[in-house]
Amino acid sequence: MDGANIEKRYPVVLRFEGLSPSDLGGYEAHRMRKGGDLGHIDRERGGRNRRLIGDEDWAKQALAEIDKIRAGNFAAELESLEARKRKKDVRRRLAEGPHDPWRPTRHGPMREVILTANKEWFDDDLSEFLGEGANPRVEAFERLAVGWLKHQFGDDVIHARADLDEQAYHIHAVIMPRATVEMTRTDKTTGETRTIATRQMLQPSKFEVIRDYEVAQDSVGEWFAELGLVRGERRKQAIRDALSDGREPPAKRRHVRPAEWRRHEEKRLAEKAARLEKRKRGLEEREAEADGIIGFADAVAEGTIDEKGQTVSDDRGRADGGSEPSKPVGRLRIGSAGFARARRAFLAASKRFQRRARKQAEARAAKQVEAAVADIKQADQTIFDIAAQLPAHLRERIAQSRRVLTARIMSLDPSSKGRGDGRNADRDRL
Repeated sequence: MDGANIEKRYPVVLRFEGLSPSDLGGYEAHRMRKGGDLGHIDRERGGRNRRLIGDEDWAKQALAEIDKIRAGNFAAELESLEARKRKKDVRRRLAEGPHDPWRPTRHGPMREVILTANKEWFDDDLSEFLGEGANPRVEAFERLAVGWLKHQFGDDVIHARADLDEQAYHIHAVIMPRATVEMTRTDKTTGETRTIATRQMLQPSKFEVIRDYEVAQDSVGEWFAELGLVRGERRKQAIRDALSDGREPPAKRRHVRPAEWRRHEEKRLAEKAARLEKRKRGLEEREAEADGIIGFADAVAEGTIDEKGQTVSDDRGRADGGSEPSKPVGRLRIGSAGFARARRAFLAASKRFQRRARKQAEARAAKQVEAAVADIKQADQTIFDIAAQLPAHLRERIAQSRRVLTARIMSLDPSSKGRGDGRNADRDRL
């Protein structure tokens, strides 16, 4: 096998999942692709899945065997109680009925085993892709996996199958750990312990690879070494080394079931799609607003509408004096938010411009009046100087004319409003 020469070292993946007899119905429904999480299944490759260990009705056989164990234990317990003359206990147990042949735990009395390797390791062999037959790595992995399962669990591995209709090739197996447990009693007088009965139980801890995760990883690492695969990360040893060195131990890794991972992934992708859709709508709205603004500016420049956004009724023609009429503004543009926004901004800017132009015109006019008033005052001073040299009756006539002229000058001169001109009053007395 060329796997021994692979530069990149891929780990063999081994995982145990708790399983109860009540889970076998759902397990079988998913195996037959009739229930459970099927979102990741490639329907075109479904016919390639194959059983490796066990009969087609293995689950039905397992449940029947568990019922038989349950009934056998119950009968043996009643027989033992009757032999010891425990009539009260016999009546109590008859009322309770048979007990499940396992100790209640959160994991259940059975185990599902998953064996696989990184998809890249399987894909590195292109024999199947090139039409040269089945993938040798899949065949070799499958052969070793079946051997390891039988070596470790014997007849207690009641089912195994290879799934080829998912992203990576993998093997599922079911372990029903049958064990015979002795019921003992210690004689209080002699201290002797003797077996008074035996019970058939489902006891996963009978297998060391189930009791100890590190032992299981060492086992598959050695078993699959001939394919160039290695054991998984030695996390417990890394934790022990970190604690002994006073370092922060690595965080405990929690396995996420594929169905749970897919739910989280689907949620993440849905949220990402919603964010992208929201961003897309925002861009479309801004583009529509920009289109409305451009439409308003074009229409004003072409003379199609006035500065208030009202359609011009008369035909002004083109801005260059041609006879072709201006193009009409689309209804969608006129009704858009961008069009309304541009119209408000244009009106506000127009008002500011008009106010500024009016102030500038007023300032220029005030300066012109001020210059004219100064010229008139200078002329008045000249008249005053000449009149001072004339006879009295002529000065009186000039003084009367100057009073009228001075009043008009004062009305034009903003600086003279609200105050008298003492100098002109003196001139009145020429």
